[in-house]
This record gives sequence, structure tokens and C-alpha cells, in this order.
Amino acid sequence: MIFPKLSNNNTSSSNTKLIISVYLLFIAFITLLLVMTSDAGTSRISSEDIDKLIKTKWDENNLKPSEKTSDAEFLRRVTLDLTGRIPSGEEAENFLNDKSKDKRSKKIDELLQSAEFGYFFADEWMKILFSNDAKRKVNAPTYNLVRNQFAGDINSGLPYSEFVKRLISANGFVSSNPYALYIGRFDTPEDAAGNVMKIFTGKQIQCAQCHKHPYENITQEDFYGVASFFSRKHELPLLKKDQAEKITKAILRLERKITKARDMEMENNTEGTNDMNEEMMNSEEHKNVKKNKNGQNKVKNEKKRGIPPQWVVDSLKNRMSDLSFKPDLLVWDAVNGQLTYEVKGEKKTAYPKFLGGASVQSDAGIDRRMVFAENITEQEKYQLAKAFVNRFWKHFFGYGFINPVDDITESDNGSNPQLLDKLANEFMLTNFDIKGLFRLITNTEVYQLKSTPNETNKEDHEYFSRAVLRPMDAIQLSNSLLSSSGYLTTGKMLNKSEEELDKIRFRILQLFVYTFQDDEMNEAEDFSGTITQALLMMNSSITEKITEKRPGNYIAQIMKKETDPQARINLLYLNTLGRFPSDKEMETALKIAGDKEEGYEDLLWAILNSSEFIFNH
Repeated sequence: MIFPKLSNNNTSSSNTKLIISVYLLFIAFITLLLVMTSDAGTSRISSEDIDKLIKTKWDENNLKPSEKTSDAEFLRRVTLDLTGRIPSGEEAENFLNDKSKDKRSKKIDELLQSAEFGYFFADEWMKILFSNDAKRKVNAPTYNLVRNQFAGDINSGLPYSEFVKRLISANGFVSSNPYALYIGRFDTPEDAAGNVMKIFTGKQIQCAQCHKHPYENITQEDFYGVASFFSRKHELPLLKKDQAEKITKAILRLERKITKARDMEMENNTEGTNDMNEEMMNSEEHKNVKKNKNGQNKVKNEKKRGIPPQWVVDSLKNRMSDLSFKPDLLVWDAVNGQLTYEVKGEKKTAYPKFLGGASVQSDAGIDRRMVFAENITEQEKYQLAKAFVNRFWKHFFGYGFINPVDDITESDNGSNPQLLDKLANEFMLTNFDIKGLFRLITNTEVYQLKSTPNETNKEDHEYFSRAVLRPMDAIQLSNSLLSSSGYLTTGKMLNKSEEELDKIRFRILQLFVYTFQDDEMNEAEDFSGTITQALLMMNSSITEKITEKRPGNYIAQIMKKETDPQARINLLYLNTLGRFPSDKEMETALKIAGDKEEGYEDLLWAILNSSEFIFNH
């Protein structure tokens, strides 16, 4: 850059100083940009940094942390938290015998790289996205299709921001784009807007659907501005072949009219409309349309007004040409249509508007959901990161920094706002690397504390000075029962295909999810468990099949493998509790089992129904 000649003139001198200042600011900006991008994807904070920020809160609140976990306690906890199951007996024995100093960090890396990591968090996201009630309505093939897609993407390192973008903007058949199942589940734009904002940003905007939000600066107009991004979304369930054929034939009969209406909409109406042209109104499909007093079209079924894009028509044609029909769901956005709402009896039209931001041009050709997805994952990515960190901090510690995790308000900074902020920024700067974030958290000293309280921290639920003793969630318990049963490892020996094993997993998961819910179909938030859960463990046919000696289960395996009673008891303890029995436990177990075959069944039943097995500690 060429600087102007300096002179004694005050004006010239001022201009020179201004130019130099701008130049220096420009250099500083470029330097900062280079620093930020040169090591993008690398960690800027360490597990030790997290520990320091946590310990600051302990000092401020006179808290003394609990002791460090034993190897057995750590292995069980981290395996449950990263793969959704307890460690096998072989894994436990190998880890306990490993004398290397870095075995904990190596185990964390091993679990993060396992296929089970993705499958567990796919199950967790199925629970979050579809709610426990809706999950029971998803059949096994659909559940496993979507779960497998999620698992593969999570294991491959798909950034969380991209995962969210795909969920919000998904179009097409669920069979070819499993992400479409999420957005296809909503009946109304209002439901979609409330759920999307709650899950991905932690903001409860649905409170403003009927009036101004009581605690946040969110108006009814704000709510419907967000809902308008979802107002053109349509879904078409194709559950039976004859039904799908009738729908497709009806659309094909109207294809010329649909094309004409679409062209007119795109050419003449940049804002879109709920009104239909005369030709569409007179068609068989829209015979219930009547003109109101103002000359506008009035339709009984709002969804019949949406003009589908051409790819929807083409997709239906191709689907019907496939002889091997399977039930499916088609999701798309119409090229027209606006959302309306009432304020004090007055009807208003809602146009797309970001929460707290500017309105978006309501162009007929705009992909509204994609625009909204890009806004959340790019312009609002800090809030996206913050909500994710808070939600999964709770996964590892029992409580989030802010609770409930999906109700993040401006007035609640949480128990450690500085740490939450640093973790959210870390998550953003590493391109929403889920595994990297979880690696940081699980390598902390804080994560590896015992759940046994001391006098100073027995009431601590905010500052994480001890682990929280909490029952396994439905996914962890069903996975742990299956993995400890031995059936999954011997499935092929028992002539069970992978598809059959997936159906077994799904049925057991459904059973546990239903049992773990409260009366409003939400998973229980307290850490005490319920009587229904206890009865399920004690009396269900699942527990019976695991604890009775049957072909393929673990009892049968160890009875065949070992003849020494002590060796059998050691294997039972390792495979269920992840540790060897104490001397007193061995003495009692020998009295129960010893040479009596049914005694081992009773022993295993007692272990599976113990608090030590059922709780994550």
C-alpha cells in the first residue's frame, strides 16, 4: 500500500492518520482471520482447562470433590455413556489387567471409534426427535432405516451442524432420504417450528403462539414468522399399494393443470398465495373450493392448495413403476401458500421471519426450510452449539449447566456460564465435531469422579463435584441386558439373521421406552427409577430368558466353558457389573450356586435386579 506524502497541513495529517489506522485495522483483521482458519478443526481448550473452570466453582462454593473412580467404575461409566451398554466380561478383564498409565484415554478413543458409538447416539437422537410416544408408532423397518442412516453419518464424523441442516430441510421419500422422517412427522407449521427451535436452540418459542412470551422478548408475530418457514411443507403417506396408485393416478390426471398453475405462481406472484387459479379451482381434486364474499378461494382442506414442484410428480411416477412396493412417506414443500393467524379476531398473514432478525423475501421459488436451516446452522450457530453442549453435558453428568436443557432463556446463565461459553465456542471452531467434544469431556478429572458424596458435596446438583447416581435410560438398559445375555454374539449360531436381531432389539427397546415414561409420554427426569421399571426387570420374559440356562445365552456359555464354581462366578460378575466379586460376595455366591446349576440362574437374576447393575454410577 502506498502512503500519501505527509505535510504540515492539519487536514492532510488527519487524513493520513485515518488511512494508517484503517490499514492497521485491516492488517489486524487479516492476521486474526489467518489465526482462526489456519488450525480450524483443532482444539483450543483442553480437558485440563475444563477442570480448572469447574474447580473455580468448587472453591467459590466451598465444595470438596469426591474421590477418583476405580478402573472398574470408570470403564463401566464411559462404556455406558459412549456406547449405551455395559462392558463385556472380556473387556472388563482386559482393562483391569492393563497396567499402562494412559489406558483410560486409550479406551475413550477406542469407544469413540467403535461402530456402537454411532448406533447408540442414533438411538438417542431417535428418542429426542420423535419423542417416546411417536417412536412406538414407527415400525421396526422404518426405525432401523433411519437409525442406520444416523449411525453411519455420526460415525463418519458428519458435523452436527450438517446433521441439523439435513433434518430441517429434508425432502423426498423416507426410503431414499431417511432424514425426511423427522420433518414429515409434524401436522402443522406451528408444531414444526416449536419443536425445531426447542431441540436445536433450546428456545421455547411455542409459548408465544397465542400471546407474547411471558419470560422472553418473543411476540406472537415472532412465533408465526418462524412457523411460516414450515408453512409449505406437505407430507404424503403411501401406506398401501392400491392407495398409492389412486393418489398417483389422480395427480397424473392433473399434471398439466398443476404445471400451468406452478408456472403462473412462479412467474406472476413473488410472494406466493393461498388462492388458486380458475382452472385448478374447477378440477376434481378441488371441487370443495368456493368463492368467499371477497372473491378469494376458500378451501376446506388447507393442504389441497399447495402446488407441488415437478420433482414430486416425477417421483410418484417412478415409485409406481417399481413393482416391489413398500410403505413410504413423501415430504416436499409446495411452491405457494402462506400461513395465517388471528390477533384479537383479526386474521393476519405470516411471512418468513427469523427469530429476532429480519424478514425473508417470500418468493414463490424460495426453499424456505433450507433458508431457515442455513440461518440456524450458520448465523445462529453459537446458539446451536450452546444448546448441544448443554444437552449432552447433562448426558455425561446427569444435569446440564441450564435445566431443563431445552429451555435456555436470556435470564438464566446457568451454573457455569464461562465454561458453557468456552465449550460452545470450541464446538463451533472445530466444525461441530461431536467426537472431539465428547473426547474433551470424558478425559476430564471431573467426569472421572466417584458418585459417593462427602460432607461438602452431598447436596451439590450444580457444580459437578461428584458424579450423579442415576438409573440407566431405556436405551442403555435394553442394550445392556442384550449385550450381557450373550444372544447377540451367538445370533448367527442360533440361525438368526441380522434383520431378525434388529427386530428383537426394536421390540425390547419399545418395551423399555414405554415403561420408562411418565403419564405424559415423557421419559422420567428423576434419578430414582419407578416401581413399574423394577417390576419389568424382576418379572419380564426378557429377564427370564437371560437368567435361565437356554441355548445361546451367557449362562449356558459359562456353564459349558468353566467347571470351577469360582471361575463361573467371576465371569458372571465381570459380565454384568464389570468387576470381580469381593471376598464376601464370593463366599455368598458359592453358597447360592456352587455345584447347583439353577443356583447360577438365581445368582444372575439377583445381580441383574441389583441397584449396582441398574444404575449408572
